Amino acid sequence: MFVAGEYLFATEEGVSIEELRSIFSEYGIISLEPLIIRDRSYKLVLKNDPGLPTLEKKTTSFGKFKYIEKNQIMQKYKMNP
Repeated sequence: MFVAGEYLFATEEGVSIEELRSIFSEYGIISLEPLIIRDRSYKLVLKNDPGLPTLEKKTTSFGKFKYIEKNQIMQKYKMNP
């Protein structure tokens, strides 16, 4: 299951938070939070989700992204014994 508008990504070293905000600003950033500082991983939540293919093209053209993917949420279900 995926949450619309939520993405996880990682960048190469040396990419500032200001650069990241400028890349995604046209989609209305709700939040942009670091996950693992040494890995340069982030969680991005957008107001206007353009879809993964559009974001892949945008990040590829920037050239300093390791990956971008939809935020997948795992759910646990209780089973009655």
